[in-house]
Amino acid sequence: MSINSGFEPRKIDHSVLHSVTTAVGEGLRTIKQGFLSCLERVANSLETMGRSIRSGLQHVASALGSLVPNKCMAAGNQKLNTIQPAAAKALSLAMTERMDKDPDYMAGMFRESLEKGEIRTINAALKKPGKIADAIQNGDVSGTNASACIKRWLGETVGENKLTAADIESINHSKDDPQAVKKLIAERLGADAQRYDTFCSLLSVPQRYKEICEAKGVNTKSPYNHTVLTNAGLPLQIFSPEAYMRNPAKCNDALFVLMKHCSM
Repeated sequence: MSINSGFEPRKIDHSVLHSVTTAVGEGLRTIKQGFLSCLERVANSLETMGRSIRSGLQHVASALGSLVPNKCMAAGNQKLNTIQPAAAKALSLAMTERMDKDPDYMAGMFRESLEKGEIRTINAALKKPGKIADAIQNGDVSGTNASACIKRWLGETVGENKLTAADIESINHSKDDPQAVKKLIAERLGADAQRYDTFCSLLSVPQRYKEICEAKGVNTKSPYNHTVLTNAGLPLQIFSPEAYMRNPAKCNDALFVLMKHCSM
């Protein structure tokens, strides 16, 4: 004997359920993408947190000075110019020569951000052949500012073709095959050979930095510390934020493979 309470369960509209599920999934993906897009900006911002007190006071003074409208406008208009292949090669040769002659030149390299006040000097040097090398040799552009520029220019050179998790796996798998690594990078950077040449020239500086650090003995408290190369700054210029977040250790391994095989 069945008892009918007069209540019939409501039939589930599966099309509505599917639409809701899809909408939730899309929303989660959007949130994830937004988070990843912020990761690089956050990582680059972390560089400034490691500055010394003296450098911090300089920033405060600069910020106070920017309250003057004209100064504020001038600072906001400063932008680092794009580097061309010939200048990239000259820059890398000059920097590696300085590091070889005076390892103390490396102090602070790849740790600090580009000082806004130096952008004008660097841009002026980029406009004339040979001037960027002279600026490095004469000390008009410091090692810290030059290395900060290298990070920016690497990011510009790679552009929208940042390496994916699959690329990283391929690079690490081919760590003993220089030609395979070079071919992969050349294909990812596109048909423009100048982009590849610029990439390799810029990458030769951190590679020489790493070699000197290893020769001197890696020490986290000294200038000879190649681990600063892997603290998100360089990897996030070359690899996609998602790939870095998924496995930073593999990204760092791939970075060192690229530095070894793609340096000029």
